[in-house]
Parts: sequence; structure tokens; C-alpha cells
Amino acid sequence: MKYRNMVLCMGILGFLGGGGERVLADVSGQLPLSLSQVPQGQPISLKDAVREALERRPALKAFSDQVKASRERVGESKAGYFPNLSASYSDTIGNSIFGYFLIPGYQYANYNLLTVGITQTVLDFGRVHSQVRQSRHQLKSVKAQDLRTIQGVIRDVEVAYFNLLKAQHRVLSARQSLVDAASHLDEARARVGAGVGLRLDVTQAKVNYESARLDLIHEVTGLRKAQVDLGRAIGFRHKKPFEASDPAGESISARVNPEADIAKYLPAHPELLSDVETVRSRKAALDSAKNQNYPTITGSAQYYLAQISISFFGLPTTPFSTFNVGGLLNVPIFEGGLITHQIHEARAGLHQSMHQKEDDEVRLMAGIRDAAEDVREARERLRETRTALDNAEENDRLIEAAYRVGTAHSVDVVDAETALRRARVNVDSARFDLLSSLVQYRYALGTLSSADTP
Repeated sequence: MKYRNMVLCMGILGFLGGGGERVLADVSGQLPLSLSQVPQGQPISLKDAVREALERRPALKAFSDQVKASRERVGESKAGYFPNLSASYSDTIGNSIFGYFLIPGYQYANYNLLTVGITQTVLDFGRVHSQVRQSRHQLKSVKAQDLRTIQGVIRDVEVAYFNLLKAQHRVLSARQSLVDAASHLDEARARVGAGVGLRLDVTQAKVNYESARLDLIHEVTGLRKAQVDLGRAIGFRHKKPFEASDPAGESISARVNPEADIAKYLPAHPELLSDVETVRSRKAALDSAKNQNYPTITGSAQYYLAQISISFFGLPTTPFSTFNVGGLLNVPIFEGGLITHQIHEARAGLHQSMHQKEDDEVRLMAGIRDAAEDVREARERLRETRTALDNAEENDRLIEAAYRVGTAHSVDVVDAETALRRARVNVDSARFDLLSSLVQYRYALGTLSSADTP
């Protein structure tokens, strides 16, 4: 064990029994790969990663614009409460080729007209009110969808971050295993050189060493992919490798009680809130369609200011004006079934949104229960892998001691190192899988927030 620790401290500077020149070639085969280093990347904390994603992700910007558009539609529908004021001006030049040749003394007549008009809906039996209700519920639905999109971005970033952490720890475990394999190979060669070992032991140690090298290559590739995935989750367009750090205050003992959490959090779930507002919007649309069967009363007032440039058929040449006030009663009698079909369409849309809400509720409850089972499985797996790691470390220590005194074979050492390597990887995977499953559980509940990011 002393020799193994010495080799670990020496890292790549050791010659490893004549095989050191081949030990840690980079995956590309171009640069040496240090045992004590992770592939370089820009350090970033989990909180900073989430903040960057919330600022960069195009999906959030798109939903922000959609919320703005929905808010403007509320203003559009409210415009029906207010009068419409308009003004127009026309300047008409009178001309006639026949008049010029046939009528002695014919002159052109220029006609100027200024019109100012105002109209106001007096009674529409709640049609505008229904339209305002519809647009307001649509706005609330879009806001709930925007919140869900934000939660999805946070989930993607946190899961990608924990996957990067897992990949980093797996690389470290693979490199530690490579050091152990190189130490065993060096020791087997030394025993053969001293005449107390077998060539078979060296061969088996080489096989174990090459297997550890392949594992390291695989884990380094997985690390680089995890870096790419985190950059994509944050929203970077170009390749930008990151280096994650263990978040402070991480909790793997969070309470998971799906049935109680369903009763507590499901009514406020963003997806269900969006469905509820969609149902209300469709109900307002149905009311608006029905209101078209009722008459409307519109009041109007107009002011005219006119002038003809010359006296023509006794008309005055000085400006003259007039003012009138009136009202319009519009009673729908027959429109070819248009209103009837619009009512049926609106009613079908209402029923569709109600059924969609019920289906989403069933899906969300199942998703919460599934996520809770994933958390339980990950927690149990972490507990078992830690126990397995303790046993593997103890077994490796005993087998190595037995090998030194000649009571164990080289294949026993290889098996012990392989089991230890697998146990280390399993612990790292289980730990960060548990953190990811807790993120997925909060996302399933609809409670995931950047404020919870450690």
C-alpha cells in the first residue's frame, strides 16, 4: 500500500516499471494526460449556470414576447369599451370636358370637405366583456406556460450540471484505477525480476492495466460530452467547455411523499393553472359567440365642414357646416348559420380544453409518483453502493497484502482492483443520479425554482 500511495503522488512523473511512456496518452494521442487534472474548462457554479441559462435561452425570450403579445390583446379587447373618434378631409377638383365645350362660361368647381365623427357602442349584451375575459384568461394561461418553461430550463441546466459532476468524478475514479493498475503492473514486474513471481502475473497485470486505460478513455469522452450538454442547456451557440464544482448546501435527504405532495402542490402546478385558464378562456369565447344572437345599439355623432370654391347652382362659396346625432340598432335575423356554427365550434373547444385538463392532471400525478420512485431507487442505490465501496476497499487491501506474502494470486489482485474500480464509479453515479432525480421530482411537482439552486 505504501508503494501504491507513492505512485499516486508521483502521477505521470513515475516511470511505472518501464511502461510509463505509454501510461496516460491523451485520447487524441497528441498530448500527455496528467493523472491529477480534469480536462480544462471554465469554472462555473450551479447558480451561475442557472442564471446564465435564464438570460440566454431563446425559448424564454420567445415566451416573454408571447406574454407581451397576450397582454396587448387584453388592451385590444378593452378598446371596445371606448368610443371611436375619426376625422377625414377631402379636396375634390371638379372637372368636365363636356361642360367646358358645351356650356358657355363653364368653370371648375373645387369641393373641400372636413368630417369629424364619433361612435360609441351603447349596448352589446356583454359581447365586449366576454372578449375581455377571454383575453385575460389567455394572458394568465401564457404566463403559467412561461413559468413552466422557466422550470424546464432550470431542470435541464441542473441535470446537465450534475451529469458533468458525475463525469468529472468518474474520470477521477478511472485515473485512480489506472494508478492502481500501473502500481500492480510495476510490482508484478519487480517480483519477476527478483525471481519470486510468474510471467503470468505480469500478463494479467498488463491486461488489467489496458482495461483501466480503456475505461479512462471512455470516461474522458463522456466528460467532454457532458461539457457540451451543459453548454447547450445554458444556451451557448459555440462549444464552451465548463468545469463544475460540487454545490454547497446540496441535500440528498429531502423528504419525498408523493401522495401528500400531490394534494399540496398539484392544484398550483403551472401546467394545470394554464389548463384552468384555457378552460375559462374557452368559456368566455362561448359566451361571446352566444352574445352575437342579441341586438346591438350604437350611437354616433358627425360634424361636417364644407366649401365650394365658386357659386355653382346656387350653392354658397363661403364655408358651411352641419352636425348630426343618431343611433343604430342592429338585430341579427339570418346570417346563413354563421353564428350557430361559431357557437358549436366554441362549445367543442370548451369541452376539448376540459378533457385536456383532466388528461394533464392524470399525467402529472403519474409523473410525480414515477419521479418519487426514481428518488427512492437512487437513494437506496447510493446507500448500497457506499456499502459495496467499503467492502471493495477492504477486500482490495486484504488481497494486496496476501499477494505480497504469496498467499494470493495475481488474478485475485486484478479481480479486487476491478471490483474496487467498479464500486468507485457506482458511488459517483449513484450520488449525482440522486441529485438529478430530486431535481426531476421538484420539476414534476411544479415547484422547481432558481431560488432553490444551491
